[in-house]
Amino acid sequence: MDRSVARIGSWAGLIAVVGILAYHAGLMLVAGQRVSGTTDEAAIRAYYEHDAIAVLGVEAAFLMIPLLIFIAVLREATGRTGVPGVAGLVGFAAGVAEMPALLVMTSLQAALVAGVAAGSDIVPLFRFWDVLYNSGTYALEATWVLAFGFALRARPSFPRWWFGLSVVTAALLAINVTAIWIGIPDVATLPSAGFLAAWFVGASIGLRREAA
Repeated sequence: MDRSVARIGSWAGLIAVVGILAYHAGLMLVAGQRVSGTTDEAAIRAYYEHDAIAVLGVEAAFLMIPLLIFIAVLREATGRTGVPGVAGLVGFAAGVAEMPALLVMTSLQAALVAGVAAGSDIVPLFRFWDVLYNSGTYALEATWVLAFGFALRARPSFPRWWFGLSVVTAALLAINVTAIWIGIPDVATLPSAGFLAAWFVGASIGLRREAA
């Protein structure tokens, strides 16, 4: 693939992972541990009474740009033929499908903040957000992490440990899909975020080596 394209993809991946970590760190600083898997209205209101949650959604929306670039370049790196090409197409499709879900998620966060301020019934809206973000999007993430890991496992430019990391990360994300349904504590789902961040870094290193 073209060196400049690989270089752009590498930078996009690093920008995306730093932005994602900054977004979640900002939420933690503003509102504390997020609420998930509950219908306790008092707990939900206590979390979403912070106006800054809605403002942070603007950053999350802008993160869609480097994420899309990163996913598109990974697709180019897989090639267009054979099993790697098909796996790359699956990864690209799952990644693109997640983007509108993430935009809806940030919009719902802002709507929940407004609902708390207005004294509205927010439990159904919160449950919609919780099922979308803390269940559905994990399924899409597990798909594109595993698909790209499989498609690029034979590329010498990608770290040898990256495919194994892809399998572990996808497994953790797949488990997270069930968390709100079987009562896994939200804090127990956090390790997957660390693995996913490492996956982004590994993919960005691979693309950087492609550029070299």
